[in-house]
Formats: sequence, C-alpha cells, structure tokens
Amino acid sequence: MGTDVGPSSPIGWVGKKESRMIFRAPALVQSSQKVQRFTDYSGRFVEESSEWETNGTENTIAGILVSESSAGPPITDTQDPQEVTQLWAVFRNLTPTFGLLKRSKNVLGPVLWRRASIGTRACVLFLQRWSTTRKPIPSAPVTNLSGYYCRPPGAVFPPEIAENVIKSIGFRHNAPVSPHLPTTPK
Repeated sequence: MGTDVGPSSPIGWVGKKESRMIFRAPALVQSSQKVQRFTDYSGRFVEESSEWETNGTENTIAGILVSESSAGPPITDTQDPQEVTQLWAVFRNLTPTFGLLKRSKNVLGPVLWRRASIGTRACVLFLQRWSTTRKPIPSAPVTNLSGYYCRPPGAVFPPEIAENVIKSIGFRHNAPVSPHLPTTPK
C-alpha cells in the first residue's frame, strides 16, 4: 500500500498492484517494479513513475512516467522522445545517440518513438500525449506518457522489436478512475 514520505507530502511509494501502468514486454514479466505517485496539494497535477529491472543476467531496464493535468499542460510535458533521457537518473552522465523519429499506434493511441544508443545499451524512447478535447484548448486537461525500454548491454534492438515494446504499454483495468486516461482493452 502507498506510503507518504512525510506527514503532509504529496509524494508516495505505491505498490505494484496499485500502479495504473502496465508494461507487457516479455522481458519485464518477472521483473521488479518500483512505483512512485505525486499529487500536488490542489489536485491539479498528478504524476506516476514506474521503473522495471529484470533479475538475473538479462538486465533489461524500463521506465514510464505519466504526467496529468486537469487544466493545461502537465508538469512534465516532453515534446520529443529524445527528451526522455533527461527525466531518468539511470541516464545521467551518459551521452545518447538518437535514431530517426518514428510513429506507431498502441492501445492508448498514437505514439512517437526513437531508438537510441545510451552507454552500452540499445533503447527505445517513447512519448504519447493526449487531451480530452478534440481541438487544442490551452485550459484543456492534458496527459503525457513518456518512457524508455533498454535491452541488456551489447544487445541489438531491431525496429520491429522496438515497435512491439511500444505496443505492450497500457493501463490497468482496475486502476483508479481518471477522466484523463484512455482505457486499455483486455
């Protein structure tokens, strides 16, 4: 169950089963997952971050950050998947090399992604952004989902595998109700 870091802090650790996010990439099935949720005092902004790390020799790592706002842009509002590396401590002091920007679709809608070489790892960085309104309105609720998936050091990451990883992202059916998130079909 979630525990706040301080008596009045809006940040807390969340149990794996309480996380709204799912990442069904096969390498992550038996992995450990750490989840943190932040809600500002007004309730206008909510962020949830999840990090996965496989046990044993495979050493696959992944992370997803969902940033929501009930009005206007969220706190974390990346515009290109290459900006994702700035959000995660695992990439500090590493200089990435980025591939071409690609567009695919998963159960949540359109997703932008890039393959990247970061340190000794081959990764895919992704970004999805949506609003509950069809036309851009500055005060409309906005949700930004961004993250990464990195194969073990030295592994190759062909585009078709990267795209399959992108398609394995979703939200749990039993997740707390949020009017700003699409639902993942079963």
